[in-house]
Amino acid sequence: MQPPAASVEIEIRNLSKWYGTHQVLKALSTDVRRSEAVVLIGPSGSGKTTFLRCINLLEPFQEGEIRIGGESMGYQTDATGRRRRRSERDIARLRAKVGMVFQSFNLFPHMTALKNVALGPVRVNGMARREAEELAASLLARVGLADKLDVVPGRLSGGQQQRVAIARALAMSPKAMLFDEVTSALDPELVAEVLDVMRQLREDGMTMVIVTHEMAFARAFANRILFMADGKILEQGPPAELFGDPKTARLQAFLKRFREGHQL
Repeated sequence: MQPPAASVEIEIRNLSKWYGTHQVLKALSTDVRRSEAVVLIGPSGSGKTTFLRCINLLEPFQEGEIRIGGESMGYQTDATGRRRRRSERDIARLRAKVGMVFQSFNLFPHMTALKNVALGPVRVNGMARREAEELAASLLARVGLADKLDVVPGRLSGGQQQRVAIARALAMSPKAMLFDEVTSALDPELVAEVLDVMRQLREDGMTMVIVTHEMAFARAFANRILFMADGKILEQGPPAELFGDPKTARLQAFLKRFREGHQL
């Protein structure tokens, strides 16, 4: 089911990126509306993770435009038509509006769960430490870890560590969240606890862009699916449409391999 019509949170127009002479993203255009859950699927090497990282400018891009909440992310065009990179302060301000959760947890091993989550608001937003730790405690409770505040990452399961990483991203009060294969490093029995947190965020109205190979989750979770291959968006639409009536041969073949249980 599509969410009600809402304003565009992330606008992407003609996004292109090269690594040397190899073009990995080819004039991608799409919008992500407020409270929408958009899921990216496609074969390995199709550009999904690069696309996600460009949204948050963790990867620079050479052509096109990404706008976050109406503001151009990373680059501006001056009066002469020249494209220039925005100041690092501007980039950091815009990047804070879009939280990102990675395959690897990237937690500080010597810090407790509470201190991992509180660090960003203190360092980046200048929040008082006590206030940041109160925020961190509430977010850890939100992801089901109220009893793990003083535990270091090495004493947490993989699923618990990933939930701390989600709480850490939420601590920056983002307008949208990006998830890059967040369950791929987890044992199968731990996947459900992370997906449950993501479902709760969706119910709370968080705007989300997700890269995943969990096809059953994608079909049940997404408002809209983007199918990528060879650096292009080949199809996009509601899950029932893409899974039930794929138009392109590439998507038909991709879904056939999934249904046959082959590795995607």
